Amino acid sequence: MAFANSTSVNSASSAAQKTIHPDVMAKMTLNIPSRTGKKLSILVDAFRILAWESFRSEYKEDLKDLEYGGYGVFDELWKQHEIHNFSYEEVIAYAKGLEFTEAQLVNLRNNYYAKKAKTNTSSGNRGNGNGNGNGNVYSNGNGNGGEEPAYSSQEFDAEAPF
Repeated sequence: MAFANSTSVNSASSAAQKTIHPDVMAKMTLNIPSRTGKKLSILVDAFRILAWESFRSEYKEDLKDLEYGGYGVFDELWKQHEIHNFSYEEVIAYAKGLEFTEAQLVNLRNNYYAKKAKTNTSSGNRGNGNGNGNGNVYSNGNGNGGEEPAYSSQEFDAEAPF
C-alpha cells in the first residue's frame, strides 16, 4: 500500500522470515517517506516534545511515583491527539496558531535530542526518545548512539514567520 507521503514495499518474501513469525512478517512493510512526509514527522515530534515537557511540569506531583515519570500516561493521551491526522499544511497552520516557525520547532527538537544524548552519554544510558532514558534504542545509521539525528532547520523555512 502506498501513501501520499511515502512509498511502500511488502516484506512477505524476505529472508528475515527465519526470525519473525510468517504471519507477522506478511503484514510488515517498508515505508520511505517523501521529503514532506519526513518534515511532517519531525514537526509532529517537536510538538510531542513540547507537549511532554508541559504535561510533565503540570502534573509533576501526580506522575512522580509512576514508572518512567508517567510517560505512559502522557503517551496514551498523545496518541489520541488530533495532530496525528493533520497534513503537513495543517501542522504548519497549527504551528502558526501557536506562534512557532518550522525552524523554531526543529531547533527545539534538535536541542532536546542533543541534551538527551549528552545526558545519556554521561550516565551510560541510551534513550528511546520518550523522556525516560531507558528502553528500546533506534538508530538511523548515523553513528550517534541510537538517538534521533539532528536535522538542520535550514531544511525548513528559516525563522521567517508563516
